[in-house]
Amino acid sequence: MDEEMLKKLEERLANGEISEDTYKKIKARYESEDKLKEEDLESEVDEDMDDIEGEVTDTGKRTKNVRLTGASKISGCDCEYFSSSGASKVEGNVKADEAKISGATKVEGDLIVKKLGSNGSIKVEGKTEADFLELSGASKFEGLVKADRIKSSGSTKFESSLTVNDIESSGAFKAEHNVKAESFKASGAFVIEATLEASEIMLRPGADCRIGNIKGGDVLVEIGGGGGFFSFVKKGSLKVGTIKGDDIYLEGTKADLVEGNSVRIGPGCKIDTVRGKDIKVHESASVKNREQL
Repeated sequence: MDEEMLKKLEERLANGEISEDTYKKIKARYESEDKLKEEDLESEVDEDMDDIEGEVTDTGKRTKNVRLTGASKISGCDCEYFSSSGASKVEGNVKADEAKISGATKVEGDLIVKKLGSNGSIKVEGKTEADFLELSGASKFEGLVKADRIKSSGSTKFESSLTVNDIESSGAFKAEHNVKAESFKASGAFVIEATLEASEIMLRPGADCRIGNIKGGDVLVEIGGGGGFFSFVKKGSLKVGTIKGDDIYLEGTKADLVEGNSVRIGPGCKIDTVRGKDIKVHESASVKNREQL
């Protein structure tokens, strides 16, 4: 076996790029040959990246599959398919067409995926960019998140700004900064510390929920009853600073200011000031000031 190629192979073993079993397999395969081509070695390393247990250094090349099992650590990856079913840590970025998480995974860098499906526990310290995030476990995103679609039925926390086209949450949802969307639908428990801005907002609190401010087109807040997306949801309440929109209907809402073109204040509401062109207030609701626009 060529001494230079043997040295490269040993370096990859020492750096954790290949396992000891793979090292022995490659060495045995080429031991009887005079020469081992470097591209053959690279091919063997790519194959070894398919299933990872232990510590692995990113080769810097795009691979087909990266599967983390058991207690694993990898410096980063760029692949078509990424999966983690153990207690895993990625010390760099994860770039993948599709990613699936069923264990406890920590990504210390960025997460760049077309689709992520997680029913385990995932924590991303860097930014996240995705076409679709489907979250049914415990998820925590510390950096900025941009996505086309998010569907969350687990416990999800966003510590930085969230920008998404369409989001649907039916679990425990918390955002510490602004949320901007085209369509925002939430039931269950949700908290947005800053401003929620969306063209379409449909909320059904299943607990004592709160939002800093709401800015939208159509804003609907319902408590109990109904069907479709809101079926079988426990009753709750919503506390918000200001609500500004075009067509607004509220139930079980406490707010300082509600302003819109068409404003309907339904049962269970306590509003300090309502401003609108067309205002209707339910007999059981409390409104201190009404201002006609």
